[in-house]
Amino acid sequence: MKKKLLFLSLLASLSTGLRADDFQYLVFTLSDGTTKSISATGLTMTFADGILTVTDGTKTLSLTAAQLTKMEFSNDDAAGIASLTVDELNSADAQVYDLNGRRLQQPLSALGKGVYVIKSNGHSTKIQVK
Repeated sequence: MKKKLLFLSLLASLSTGLRADDFQYLVFTLSDGTTKSISATGLTMTFADGILTVTDGTKTLSLTAAQLTKMEFSNDDAAGIASLTVDELNSADAQVYDLNGRRLQQPLSALGKGVYVIKSNGHSTKIQVK
């Protein structure tokens, strides 16, 4: 049922005059709160045995229906923010923000449960502390 709703919502957005060509990325929001994206150029999608496989000719994503919460076309590479290395996260210039945009002063190791944005070396990533 969930997979049908996802595809129906995608088809509905396409039928309202929006085309994949109008956007740079197809962004998937997963059940764990993370996002993955793929270029909308040359995009092909297949669905078999509960697995959605999406390719743009150079990159391929395979996601189960249970993992998917939302998918949408966008001009922002939302998944591109998840590119920090462990060294960058632990660097002295790493800045930690809560989801309200407030800068936190505690080190990464002292963060309580929640979702945070870490900025370091010109990159940002969203992390979840469980």
